[in-house]
Amino acid sequence: MSEAKTGNPTEPIVGTNATTRSIPWSIGLALFLLVGIIAVMGLRQHREFFHDDAYITLRYADQWQNGQGPVWNESERVEGYTSFLHLATLYSLQSLELTPETLARIVGVLSYLSIGIFIVGFSFRFHTTYLRIPLALVLMASIMTSFPLIAWSWGGLETSLYTFLLMVCIYLFTIWCSRQSNSKHLTLGILFGLTVMTRPEAVLFVAVSILALWAIHRSFKPSLILVLGFCLIYLPYFVWRWNYYGEPLPNTYYAKLGTPLYKRLQDGFYYLHTFVRTAPWLPLVAIGCWLYTLFKQPDRRTAAWYSLSAHCLIGVIYIVWTGGDHMPAYRFWTPLLPVFTLLIAYTLFPIDPEGNSDDSKSLSLTPAMVMVSLLLSLSFLQFLSADERMLNARQADPAGATGKKIGTYISTHFPDDSLIATNSAGAVAFFAPQKQFIDMLGLNDRQIAKRENVPMLTYWQQFPGHSKGDGRYVISREPDYIILGPAQGTVGKIENKNRQNLVWFLSDQEIVEQTDFLQRYELKQVQIHDTLTFTYYQRKQSH
Repeated sequence: MSEAKTGNPTEPIVGTNATTRSIPWSIGLALFLLVGIIAVMGLRQHREFFHDDAYITLRYADQWQNGQGPVWNESERVEGYTSFLHLATLYSLQSLELTPETLARIVGVLSYLSIGIFIVGFSFRFHTTYLRIPLALVLMASIMTSFPLIAWSWGGLETSLYTFLLMVCIYLFTIWCSRQSNSKHLTLGILFGLTVMTRPEAVLFVAVSILALWAIHRSFKPSLILVLGFCLIYLPYFVWRWNYYGEPLPNTYYAKLGTPLYKRLQDGFYYLHTFVRTAPWLPLVAIGCWLYTLFKQPDRRTAAWYSLSAHCLIGVIYIVWTGGDHMPAYRFWTPLLPVFTLLIAYTLFPIDPEGNSDDSKSLSLTPAMVMVSLLLSLSFLQFLSADERMLNARQADPAGATGKKIGTYISTHFPDDSLIATNSAGAVAFFAPQKQFIDMLGLNDRQIAKRENVPMLTYWQQFPGHSKGDGRYVISREPDYIILGPAQGTVGKIENKNRQNLVWFLSDQEIVEQTDFLQRYELKQVQIHDTLTFTYYQRKQSH
């Protein structure tokens, strides 16, 4: 065993001129400053972004705070949110008496900053002295300058929180997976439990980690210890959730997987294609580095590297299988950015599970500096991106901005006991907290979410999370008001199903196809202001 293997991983390598091969502090400081400039400019460019779906979680938090429990409608226990940890965090912060949007942004930005802090800790704690700054630069130049991550730090959803937790889990697993340490494997299980409470699909990474530990140690003990840590956190929550909502899976799972498999795969590969060809092209850089390690660096192909590759692969497969996402700024790809980046780092540095490597003494830092320069150059090109998903993240979500105005009008003009059917479950419902709603897309409605053999009648059903609806069911509940189409509503016409420039979903189409719809409901239109007309249908018996 070489001296590098047996030494303290936090001590500098001795017996070499490592100091002369270290990056001068002036250059390192300049590069960190450049990372900071890109990050600050990115934060400024995306500061208006806040997605309409964030208001769904905020309504759950508001109902919880008011004593109704984590529900969307009073007395209706449906799990229409995805991230319990994010919801619980927002609920616990409401005592700060800040606006709900501000609280959601604080959680997002603090999660983003926590990623930067973790990068410093990971680089400086686990690696030899002269590798610390280059490694931190590579990670920061890839992750902290990522506009998708920056955008979703403002966007109000759990994306940056999930990215942080998943990054911590996978990075620590990479370092600890080969160690015979019960405490570290238990810690990993606890961290994975928190991560799955943030996004349920993180259980896939737990499964990969369990199998990897067994393959590395040829023993079930490390895997069982990880499972124990996971169960300590997740099992009590899962039992409570199943008892409270009556379902083993979130309602969003059923609502979003109504699209046929062939269509999901088609959309998923297109989602992958558009992300890969968008600046800063991090997946392509990661694939290039992975292939170089696979064919040219046999000493770097450790058990941890194979485990990291498996984590990356399972994440990509899952996103493609689900059909991707319709939201701006590549929300589903964002949590995988740190995984892609660690694959790049593996090619440049000996990221050994024990924190050191035999080839550290002869390692040249030139490739790392070239990579940092490349990554920063590619990051600057994000400012010139014409990608529609990224451009949409530079402004407030139109559905949220419009929904806020409509919800405020509903709150003051509709009776408190009103039942309102709408496709916009976010801002419209949040800003009318005393009203009951039917979510016609099914995220917050169990009946619609679990509908089978869903007909594909409208153009807008092809987008992930928008395929389901049930017009007959909606009418059977006799809502007092029905808002067809977008947040501000539209006039119901059967031929709307063929229009691509008008938001129009399955429930809308099935409602207007009912012959007695116009006999039971009358059209109403209200001018909110010069550029916004609120169009809705009111039940005739209600007045």
